[in-house]
Amino acid sequence: MSEVRFEHITKRFGETVAVNDLTLTIPDKEFLVLVGPSGCGKTTALRLISGLEVPTSGNIYIGEKLVNDVAPKDRDIAMVFQSYALYPHMSVRDNMAFGLSLRKTPKPEIERRVKEAARILGIEELLKRKPRQLSGGQRQRVALGRAIVREPVVFLLDEPLSNLDAKLRVQTRAELSKLYQRLGTTFIYVTHDQVEAMTMATVIAVMKTGVLQQVGKPQELYEKPGNVFVAGFIGSPAMNFFDVIVKSGQDGIYLDAGTFQMPVPKEKAGILDKYLDKKIVFGIRPEDIHSPAYMAPGIIASSIRAKVDVTELMGNEFFLHMLSDDKPFLARVDARTPARPGQEIELVFNMANMQAFDEETQKTLLS
Repeated sequence: MSEVRFEHITKRFGETVAVNDLTLTIPDKEFLVLVGPSGCGKTTALRLISGLEVPTSGNIYIGEKLVNDVAPKDRDIAMVFQSYALYPHMSVRDNMAFGLSLRKTPKPEIERRVKEAARILGIEELLKRKPRQLSGGQRQRVALGRAIVREPVVFLLDEPLSNLDAKLRVQTRAELSKLYQRLGTTFIYVTHDQVEAMTMATVIAVMKTGVLQQVGKPQELYEKPGNVFVAGFIGSPAMNFFDVIVKSGQDGIYLDAGTFQMPVPKEKAGILDKYLDKKIVFGIRPEDIHSPAYMAPGIIASSIRAKVDVTELMGNEFFLHMLSDDKPFLARVDARTPARPGQEIELVFNMANMQAFDEETQKTLLS
């Protein structure tokens, strides 16, 4: 069993609380991504698992074993850092084998593990090279290979793709996902990039200022964010938010933003009944805003007129930076949509996918 469990873990550095009362269970063989902005505590949480940091309070378990006082080398984990940390004077083969040699692993076993890891990562032809002869992507694979040969119960990866260019990041994301499927081991991955989290994770844990905000499957966090922070962090481009007042009219409940009004779908109106005449936060994703001429059939459509501020043609789609009475929002529409800066156009919100949050607590009202 390689389940990892945090029980009320707090980590302080002087007066700074890096991780605050974290309780989280990472089941065996999951690919969990810890995601959040810089300074949210995700790397500290990873270092606590590895033993590079000691918790101020609380307990950490790997399997059924309490590891608070267990040395890093005895935790049966392998860590891949943002910096590759390869020995420049050693060959790829020796870099990958170094940790096993220190543990007095028999040479035939070292050779078997190195060859197998090289085969999995497609770097067999690089084994005799030195790190300076490798590209950034190849160095990253060697760093992964060095972790794989350990055959650990848990892999810890701290922003391992940050030093790669955009194209290589996409390729390496796919390689890591395939590697996870082949090895069938628990992966715990730290990143500030929610695209990496959405594309690789089986489970995502979102953190903010040391506090765990929400845990769930990627699609669950996308469709049912628990609060404004998660809603704004998960999804690219980020969700649009409007301060609105819940009102009741002849046709039912609607949201009044001042410059526009949006009817609430019947299946969600009942939840907002108790917020009549109160201010809430209305959320809508850019991909749920459409040009009327190119919207998908069957959506719950409500129109708005707004001014185009900036246009960004992405090839297959248009990003429209819009203004509604100087309130900015972003629409992700069909590339054929006629729009130019300064023009007032009609857009359609798909209210079936609307989100609503309490103004004070910032928590969802539609759970």
